[in-house]
Order: sequence, then C-alpha cells, then structure tokens
Amino acid sequence: MPRQHETNRSTKDRKYLLKIGDNIRAARKRREYSQEEFADIAGFSRSYYTEIETGKRNISILNLIKIIEALNVDPNEIVDFYSSK
Repeated sequence: MPRQHETNRSTKDRKYLLKIGDNIRAARKRREYSQEEFADIAGFSRSYYTEIETGKRNISILNLIKIIEALNVDPNEIVDFYSSK
C-alpha cells in the first residue's frame, strides 16, 4: 500500500523522483557497490536508501549531497532528468 505522501504526488513529481533514483542506482552500480554497502557508506539505513532508488522517497537536499559526495560524482549526473542513460 502506498504511503499517503506518495499518493499525493503528481505524475511529473513521481517521474523526477524515479529519474533521480535511476541515476543514483546507475552511479552506484558503476562503482560496484551493493545497496547495503552503499547505504552504509552514505550513512543511511538500507530500507531508506532503497526507497530513494525506487523513487518512493523525496529526499532532502542534504541527503542528496551525502549521496553525491559518497559516489564522488558530478551533481549534474544525478539530477539530469533529460538524458536517456
């Protein structure tokens, strides 16, 4: 069952969260981290991190910065909504 805040999101908002999650997942996999390993590195619980990758979590900018720094990627790589990578 979706959480209440998930059901209130517009289609466009869900699309953005899914794209960010996809971009994070791709960067994590390129570095060959499991979700569990990377969640630990970034300082998150695995369940919270999984919700980020699956677009179920609207993360704060501070948590997004933690992820970008832990992955050591250009921020544009994560928030690029228009590429088809």
